[in-house]
Amino acid sequence: MREESHGKFYQWGINVAWNSTGLLGGATPSGSWNTSTYPSNWNTHPCPEGYRLPTNTEFQSLINSSTVSYHGGWSSSDYGYIRFTSGSNSVEFPAVGYRLNSAGMLSFAGVYGRYWSSVAYYSNNAYYLRFSSSDLYVGYDDKQIGRSVRCVR
Repeated sequence: MREESHGKFYQWGINVAWNSTGLLGGATPSGSWNTSTYPSNWNTHPCPEGYRLPTNTEFQSLINSSTVSYHGGWSSSDYGYIRFTSGSNSVEFPAVGYRLNSAGMLSFAGVYGRYWSSVAYYSNNAYYLRFSSSDLYVGYDDKQIGRSVRCVR
């Protein structure tokens, strides 16, 4: 998988994109890594016009209504990805890892996939789609962790 296809990471509710490769210091397009605030909502999001972030319920529905298959090597040199198939439609999510909430360090690239939903879970947490080669579910975690997003119509 080519590095430029990995996308960007976002802290929940903050529209500053961070590169999915390299050290945080060299990967900041603007702003700074948030280590003190927890947005209460994600009113504006990083999706193009006409698109939005999925809800936790929509992620769960995708899991429940699809055939799930795992591909790739699930390592830092051979990124894994998950494919959801329903009828003739399919969508893939690469396991690009995430950025830690403490300093934004890139972790588990190729091994874990974590995609934010648009729904908060209490003040410091939000829902997300979580997967690896051995697990798949919708969970919730700290809003300050840098995760991928997948925009939907």
